Amino acid sequence: MSKVLVLGSTGYVGSRLVERLIEQGYEVRAGWRTKSKLDEQPWKSHPKVHPVKVDALDIEQLKQAMAGCEIVYYLIHSMYSGSDFEDLDRKSAENTVKVADGQDIKRIIYLGGLGEERDRLSRHLRSRKEVEKILRSGKTTVTTFQAAMVIGPGSASFEIMRYLVNRLPVMITPKWVRTKTQPISIEDTIDYLVGCLTKVETAGESFDIGGPEITTYKDLMTLYAEEAGLVKRFEVPIPLLTPRLSSYWVDLVTPIKATIARPLIGSLSQETVCREHRIREIIPLKLLTIREAIQRTLVEIYGPSLKINKSKRSLFYLK
Repeated sequence: MSKVLVLGSTGYVGSRLVERLIEQGYEVRAGWRTKSKLDEQPWKSHPKVHPVKVDALDIEQLKQAMAGCEIVYYLIHSMYSGSDFEDLDRKSAENTVKVADGQDIKRIIYLGGLGEERDRLSRHLRSRKEVEKILRSGKTTVTTFQAAMVIGPGSASFEIMRYLVNRLPVMITPKWVRTKTQPISIEDTIDYLVGCLTKVETAGESFDIGGPEITTYKDLMTLYAEEAGLVKRFEVPIPLLTPRLSSYWVDLVTPIKATIARPLIGSLSQETVCREHRIREIIPLKLLTIREAIQRTLVEIYGPSLKINKSKRSLFYLK
């Protein structure tokens, strides 16, 4: 089996990807930057996992991490590093291309965001597109998957929605809650990321990935409330609530900081719907519905014996 490097192995997607790769028999080099996050991973001491400290801003660390590998998963995102995340992402991608081209890397696999450049993308989505362009500027073959919201515990966009619905029986809703989107479950996302390794026709290609349903964020919130056993949430539409003001509101109500919420909310204001479905023929999956994805997420967060407090009708007391 190929030796695989996962850059961003301790992140939301990366940690699950490593687990699936070792289940499939791959030898994984898990790139990490923060020791405390590595220590949280159940696969840390697995015999097929070789953790390696690597900062993509450091050329020498990247060289050591890629040595002997054939596949590189690029799951780095600097959004949590502050307002200059675009510069950091740009430099990380440039370094990765430079090192990959100098070694025997057969493929880079990148998870980006849905959206077309002609749609005047948000800073967050523009940065995702720029990273893809940089990765493709080198000699190494690149496979790209583009996704909207990934439904699962730990997904920043999903967590914003979850906390808002849990904590606010009456929500002030900006215009972006009516934006169309095509979310995908974390399980299906991982299936695509791993499945492409044995599908040579995915090499060099870019694919839109999404679940079987197109919805709006408003309807997504309604579905979540139903599955969580919450009473119906009421909304007070305020069309002039900008992404900046929305981010302060999110900062106040949820644990998500405004500096992180702002670029994400900017992306929520833009339609993120798959424009093609070629990947469904190459990697056939029984895609989870939104409701099924939410159900699995709630079980993972609160446990299989989750019981809703009917008197409070809220999950706020739980988490």
